[in-house]
Amino acid sequence: MANERILALARDLTRVAPRSARAPLGEYRVILARAVDKCRAELAGRAGPYHFNCPLDRAFFDFTGIDAAEFKQFVATGASDQEIVVWIAEKSRVRDSRRVALWSQWFRLNPMNWLLDVDDWLHVRRNANSDK
Repeated sequence: MANERILALARDLTRVAPRSARAPLGEYRVILARAVDKCRAELAGRAGPYHFNCPLDRAFFDFTGIDAAEFKQFVATGASDQEIVVWIAEKSRVRDSRRVALWSQWFRLNPMNWLLDVDDWLHVRRNANSDK
């Protein structure tokens, strides 16, 4: 069972979408915020059609060298976004902020990300229509 902090922080991804893959969190301008939302939702039993540690999340974990299970364990403590940012900075094998910025920029320009936004929009729209 998720702790109260996780339940308070977790978005209900059965009803809403996680943050965009291009939503910034800390020095990471891509993926991290979305991975956090999906991780919290999974811990709270509210992930809906979204999956933590999907190929998109793994792109972040591969880049940083962070273990997804260790990340999930830390998020399960009820850590805030800011606490997660600090933890990532401590755990990441990438210490060069210019390298992080270039990686983030490359990802932001990938047109496949727009498909995620469209899919999220459809997910929210379907849920709004089912409430009527």
